[in-house]
Amino acid sequence: MGINEQERERAILDAAADLLLRLGYNKLTMGDVAEAVDLHRGLVYLHFKSKDELVETVLIRELDRYVETWREQVEADPRGGDVASVYRAMVHVLKTLPLASAITARDPDVFGKYLRKPSTLFAKRPDTLGMREFLQMMQEAGTMRRDVDTRAVAYILDALTPALRSAFIAEKTGPHPDQPTSDELLETLADLLDRALTLPDGADLARGKAVLLGGLDEVRSAMAVALRGQEREGS
Repeated sequence: MGINEQERERAILDAAADLLLRLGYNKLTMGDVAEAVDLHRGLVYLHFKSKDELVETVLIRELDRYVETWREQVEADPRGGDVASVYRAMVHVLKTLPLASAITARDPDVFGKYLRKPSTLFAKRPDTLGMREFLQMMQEAGTMRRDVDTRAVAYILDALTPALRSAFIAEKTGPHPDQPTSDELLETLADLLDRALTLPDGADLARGKAVLLGGLDEVRSAMAVALRGQEREGS
């Protein structure tokens, strides 16, 4: 694929990502994407054989961006390497990447019928992307109490994430006097996690950060493999 073709594919993916958020999967058409990038619909089909193939490529690319930004946050955090930093970094990414936020929440307004299809990307995504796996990494690195049930904690955190996401969205319409800000919610939750999950004598932050960064690198590698697979299917 030449440079012009790469730029055209990038433009198609950018347009599809924007339209997916604005219109949702159910209303999105290949014609919409073609119109957004000023191309004949047939040229879009040269790159992607179907709407589902296009959407899945968009999602894989966005998940890679999500993990990359998550990694940058962990690396820059002076306390990156404890349990609270994992969640703080993840929520920061969700606040700045709306499509990644919709993916993690499996937002029905965005993904509609796609969520009910068999063998979707949501079913195929690497297990290492889950909160439970990162919590287990923390335990193995010695930065989290070993008597904690990681499955239960991950379930609680995953359940709280949509509420935080709703707070981000609500803030865009203006502050509410009776509702804490998303930053206040996040810092309170991070403090609770630190108090409940960190070892009594403190966490080995350097080791925890190294383990986390290595795990995020593995996830990015899995995303790259998935994206190459999509490109081969589309060629």
